[in-house]
Amino acid sequence: MKTKITLLYSLILLSAVANSVMAAPYNHDCKTTEEFRERNGLPGFFQKARAQTPVRVAYFGGSITAAGGWRVKTMDWLKNRFPGTPFTEINAAIPGTGTGFGACRLDTDILAFRPDLVFFEFRVNGGEGFEQQSVEGIIRHIRAAYPETDICFIYTTGFWMRDEINAGRNTAFGQVMEQLADYYGIPSIDLGIEVFRQEQDGKLQFKGDNPENGKLLFSKDGTHPTDAGHGLYTEVLARCLEKMDTANRSTPGKMPPPLFSQPWEKGALIPVERISKSSGWETVDIRNDPVYVNDRTRTDAMLRGAVKCSAAGESITLSWEGTTLGFNDIPYGNPVVLEALIDGTNTVTLTRTQNDMKKKFARYCFLPQQKSGPHTLTLTVKELPEGQSFYLGQFMQAGPLASE
Repeated sequence: MKTKITLLYSLILLSAVANSVMAAPYNHDCKTTEEFRERNGLPGFFQKARAQTPVRVAYFGGSITAAGGWRVKTMDWLKNRFPGTPFTEINAAIPGTGTGFGACRLDTDILAFRPDLVFFEFRVNGGEGFEQQSVEGIIRHIRAAYPETDICFIYTTGFWMRDEINAGRNTAFGQVMEQLADYYGIPSIDLGIEVFRQEQDGKLQFKGDNPENGKLLFSKDGTHPTDAGHGLYTEVLARCLEKMDTANRSTPGKMPPPLFSQPWEKGALIPVERISKSSGWETVDIRNDPVYVNDRTRTDAMLRGAVKCSAAGESITLSWEGTTLGFNDIPYGNPVVLEALIDGTNTVTLTRTQNDMKKKFARYCFLPQQKSGPHTLTLTVKELPEGQSFYLGQFMQAGPLASE
């Protein structure tokens, strides 16, 4: 899950600052951290909650959100604070996924349910190399579909962020998110600052198998909180929500032009069953296939059905539109080599390997970004180890609106 902090992120951020099309309405220092930055707040959400009208809350993120932790606890807190309000939870969290995949599944997993509030938790997982495009695309896609839907950035943490956060520095991906939060007036809540403060005060043990000296054990692996750790996250979130509940804010006005180049305002999932395939592919029995069900919850959430082949030379062909295309698969055993032929001229070689030695872990990747417009892809299995099959799930397409 670790988001690698790279020089590329910093260069991207500096470029965005130099090329922004208009000044941001807020001017927080995106390179530093604060527990709470209110900005425009959550006016539509609190207006509905206080009026006791039905409210739909979406939780959008990775495994920290998917767990029955801060997501469940904050929903309970909201129900207790507004006892006469009918709340509906939209659990749109998938372990191990970032904002790139998120931008492509936004329509099916969140907007189809018409949310009033979207909690957006992806700092730990990152954006698969498309941080600017995917995060801004998600914001603009939500605002275009439902202008009165509120968004709140939630920053969870991991052990690799400790030194930066203790020094008051934001992560590189966090800086991208904070710049967009300033530009679009989105509130942000950093749950990690209190965690590391309590660790420094000797009240909290960040990582371990068992708590020491009566300290709160935050996590066992340095990333995924214990129940007590999720409780601490909820306490921070609750006090920030209370501050926003007392504020008098207006709903967002006209959406400004994009801050970054070619945001992924248009994202979609393409089921693999609908794609043209060579004769050697077969439909996977998703209930009984031993590879598919090995890590079924995550695999089903990502692949949503699959096909497999057992010999090299098999291929699939599809047409798509946008700037970026990705796909989901289940690498296992020895590496599988694929060849992606884009628009009949551009060839990309992909080696699909497994990074989890305990499970047959569903994964996904994106092809290099293309010019915006219609494209074709032929994906061919070039090398497949004997005795293995290659499992392929849904494709993901994304890009800016056609007018851009």
